[in-house]
Amino acid sequence: MAVSAVACIGLGWWGVGTLLHWGTAALAGRRSGSRALESSGRRTPSDFSIVAPMSGAADASEPYVKALMALAGAGAEVLICVAAEDDGAVAPVRALWPDAPILIGNDTTFNPKMNNVRKGLEAASRPFVALCDAGILLDAENLRRAAAPLSDKVGLVLALKGGEAPGNFAAELERAYIDGHQARFLLAADRLGLAVASGGVTLMSHDTLQRIGNWRGFNRWIADDYSVTRSVRELGLLTTLGDFMVRLPLGPRDWSAVWRRQVRWARTRLHLPVWPLVIWEPVVGWVASGIFGVTGLVTAGASPDIVAACLLLHTLLWLVAEKWFMSRRGLTFGLRAAGAALVRECLAPVLMVSALSSRAIMWRGTDLGGQWRANGDDVVGEPEVTAIDAPQGITTVKLPECVDSTTVGDVEQMLLDAVRPGTGLIVDGGEVTYMGAAGVRTLATVLHRAEEARVRVVFCRFTGPAADCLLVSGFSRLLDVAQNLDEAVTRLKPGAAEGSAESLHPRRTTG
Repeated sequence: MAVSAVACIGLGWWGVGTLLHWGTAALAGRRSGSRALESSGRRTPSDFSIVAPMSGAADASEPYVKALMALAGAGAEVLICVAAEDDGAVAPVRALWPDAPILIGNDTTFNPKMNNVRKGLEAASRPFVALCDAGILLDAENLRRAAAPLSDKVGLVLALKGGEAPGNFAAELERAYIDGHQARFLLAADRLGLAVASGGVTLMSHDTLQRIGNWRGFNRWIADDYSVTRSVRELGLLTTLGDFMVRLPLGPRDWSAVWRRQVRWARTRLHLPVWPLVIWEPVVGWVASGIFGVTGLVTAGASPDIVAACLLLHTLLWLVAEKWFMSRRGLTFGLRAAGAALVRECLAPVLMVSALSSRAIMWRGTDLGGQWRANGDDVVGEPEVTAIDAPQGITTVKLPECVDSTTVGDVEQMLLDAVRPGTGLIVDGGEVTYMGAAGVRTLATVLHRAEEARVRVVFCRFTGPAADCLLVSGFSRLLDVAQNLDEAVTRLKPGAAEGSAESLHPRRTTG
């Protein structure tokens, strides 16, 4: 009985692993249709700002720089970002493109990439913005295809990168991770309607960029792709992976660099809600499924020849599914790619152990895992409380730059502490550049508590995306809004009339 149970478990596990592999290949290879592409036909390169961060000479490859130069020639606004004047990318870019629009400067947040990218996102001025990973090759047609799904309902498109032209087997292994593994799982999850995030090309409208607080929307969590996806979703907009995969020529790669990159990505996922995948993926991979299958066969009394034949069939089925997916995505898959895929699967358990062995995420000299929380708090700021017009018992709470799920706990506590019978409360939104749904819910809670305590609350100096969030949510109809602090104080004096939510945006005149 025990032998039969072991055999059933082993063969069942092999069946589940194989089914998942083929299922994800089928889902990931499925196209979502061409309607979006047709509707985007009116977009031209002049509608796009291309933010292209670089760090070091390797990022400024000749094909990449020439692709950016061609986009600029077609009318796109190209913004190349480097952290310092002596960055190794500057010289090769200037050699190929003497008049290249290079923005120089570096921020001090936890994320080295966003420290470099911030200036580009803030300078972007076109209706649509594309943030590119270094080395991505885009032309005018590919840019249009990548951005095709953007609409009034879809606020963010992530165009996955497809590795090509590997210069050695280390690069082939990296391609196996990028194309055959990450893209397959991500596209399959996206086709099931799940919110997923990954690098490549990040595309959104300029309006959406401003509504998420510009660069701050990328910097709220440890991974900028996850952060921007969540920020856009909190606006009530959809996010999706594009049908079109942009191409990334790999060239030769260093073995240690390839491995460190995979370990860094795995450890990053451990800081996010998708952390179970770091453990789950090796368990249903080629190696684990094969071991379970062989154990089940041996326990059931199968001969060595049958076991060997089934193991060979297991391997062939695994590789055929991967080739099927990649061919449907226009990606090549030959004998060397098959060998790299099997090496990747053999390394999956080792990668899991390496990821779990430490929380440090070393990237460009920064321990991303150890510092992102503390530095991130410095970026978004803390709510401040000051007492003004003390004889009248008026308290002002100045909100931080970002009022979202990472800060609302402190904001809510500060506001509730200021709700005291017989006093007045001013909520100053002058510093707010981003407000998520969690922030709106917190303000609603505080306003309800204030009504119960008969405390009058006046909101002031909310502008831009923060004001948009309050207006779109409909919550602004409940607010008493003043233009500035002096008006807010006047509103709180006995007998003063309540204001209108129209004050959230300055009145405009025509003619």
